[in-house]
Amino acid sequence: MHLDEYKYQQIHDEKLAASICVSAVVQVTSFDPAKMTVNVQPLSKGLQNGNYESSPPILGIPVACTKSGGFLFRPWFKAGDTGVVVYLDRESDGSVMGGKETIPSSRRNHSSSDAIFVGAIVPGNFTVSGLPDESIVLATEDGGKYVAITKEKILIKGDVEVDGSVKVSSGIIG
Repeated sequence: MHLDEYKYQQIHDEKLAASICVSAVVQVTSFDPAKMTVNVQPLSKGLQNGNYESSPPILGIPVACTKSGGFLFRPWFKAGDTGVVVYLDRESDGSVMGGKETIPSSRRNHSSSDAIFVGAIVPGNFTVSGLPDESIVLATEDGGKYVAITKEKILIKGDVEVDGSVKVSSGIIG
C-alpha cells in the first residue's frame, strides 16, 4: 500500500470511528419519575469544523432500572447528577416500549434517539465518610442516613417509619 493510500485509509477509519456513538458521560438536566426518563447534557465537547463545541442535549431518555422476579429498584435522579448514556446498536422503539423482540422500524444505528440512561456515576473527587465498611449501602450523599447490609447484620442509621406491621421472630427490641 502506498503511503498516501495508507494515510487516506487512516483518515477514513478515524472519521468512521468518530461517527459511531457508543456511550457518553452526561449531566442530568431534569428527571420525570412518572415516565422514568431523563433529559441530559453530554459533558464531552465534540470537534466541529476545527472547534470544540457543546453537544446538543438529549431529551426523554429511558432510565435503565433493575427489575427482576417481581422486584424493582427505582432510582431517583436530580438535575446535576452525572451519569452514562449508552447508544443502542439498532433502533429500539418497539423493544424498549413493549419489552419484546421486534423488527426495527428504521435503519438507525447508535443514534441518540435510541439512548438509554444507565445510571449515575460518582465523580472521582466525591467522598463520603461514616458509612460501614464491607457492606452494601443505600445512603444520603452526606452519609447521615443509611441502610447497610453487612455479612453479620443489617444496619440502619436515621429515623425509621413503618407503614404496616412489624414482626420480630427472635431477638430483643430496645
